Amino acid sequence: MKKFSYAVRSKDGRTMTGVMEMETKEDVIRRLKQQNYFITSVKEVPKSTLSAILEPRGKVKAKYMAILCRQFAIELQSGMSITASLELLEDQSSEPRLKKALQQIRLDLSSGLSLTRAIDKHRAVFPSVFVHLVEAGESAGALPEVLDRLAIYYEREDELRKKIGEALMYPGIIFTVAIIMVLLLIFIVLPMLIRNFSGFGVEPPVLTQRILAGRDWMVQHWYIVLGILFAMYHAIKAYLRTPRGRRQLHYVGLRGPVIGQLQQMIVYSRFCRTLALLLNSGVSMVESLQIVQRVVGNVVVQEALMEARAGVSRGDGLSEPLRASPIFPLMLTQMVSVGEETGNLEHTLAQLSEYYDREVNFAVSSFTKLLEPIVMIVLAVVVLFILISVYLPMMQMVTQI
Repeated sequence: MKKFSYAVRSKDGRTMTGVMEMETKEDVIRRLKQQNYFITSVKEVPKSTLSAILEPRGKVKAKYMAILCRQFAIELQSGMSITASLELLEDQSSEPRLKKALQQIRLDLSSGLSLTRAIDKHRAVFPSVFVHLVEAGESAGALPEVLDRLAIYYEREDELRKKIGEALMYPGIIFTVAIIMVLLLIFIVLPMLIRNFSGFGVEPPVLTQRILAGRDWMVQHWYIVLGILFAMYHAIKAYLRTPRGRRQLHYVGLRGPVIGQLQQMIVYSRFCRTLALLLNSGVSMVESLQIVQRVVGNVVVQEALMEARAGVSRGDGLSEPLRASPIFPLMLTQMVSVGEETGNLEHTLAQLSEYYDREVNFAVSSFTKLLEPIVMIVLAVVVLFILISVYLPMMQMVTQI
């Protein structure tokens, strides 16, 4: 796809400009004529290498999706047409990729495509849950209701991400401060002290000499240090991209002492919330499980859900395949079984998601409390290292004097 900038006039004389992605310039002209615009100019936009590198990638963040779904639902409930709603959403959006996608969707709708087919062309921007639920809502004629549910879903997802970020912020700051302190000590404080002590004819202690020798070697052979770090980073990254590496990483993530508990609660919460939303919106169980597989973000859980989907396709129900997997806890499988027996599985899953959301809060609190003594120990080691490195030369100077 190429980008084309255009300038047009509407029937009421308004001048409008924009950017459209099409294969050829003729496709852009044809699309604009279909919308009854008077074309002033159409030019291809050259894409620089830098802009290609800096262009954001990946799905739109949950907070932007929550705002989009909430506003879209309100506009449709107020009686606005889908095209007019999309135009208003496009004007209000502050996310560049979302703004561009909404513009293209609006143009596709004007040319006769359905909303589902127009959104389906932008799977690189919109999450799978959004695409499938819009399709379900459009088919059932209940698009505003589905968008309301999606808004709640993405608000919960955004809240969950913020809680995880808050839990990781504290150790990240402490780790950064510790590294900065050590670097300041090695490259500024110790050399200054050694120069002062040398004026008194004091020989630095062995520990201080070795620290400085290591520093000098790293400065002289910085390219070797960077090469080793670069090679280690890419070797680990390449291994984690392999199926075996990803599986090991995700398995360890689920089985860790405290982080594993937090990760499990996040996975269970996301599984229950997404499945409840899909089933409530009329998506079949098999298709819902296929979508949930892509949402949970853990290879080990995805394998378990693949087995569960195969079991559902055979007619075994959902609770039996989940019970056979060691990943899912007994309470979750029993509640799913009760939901299936009573025919109220969607409500049961919604209650489970709320329960696991509360468990996530508890796990985050436990994780933070565990980090406090660990961080104190790390800081104590750093401070001890600084004190020994600084005071040993001072004590040696005093004894020699």
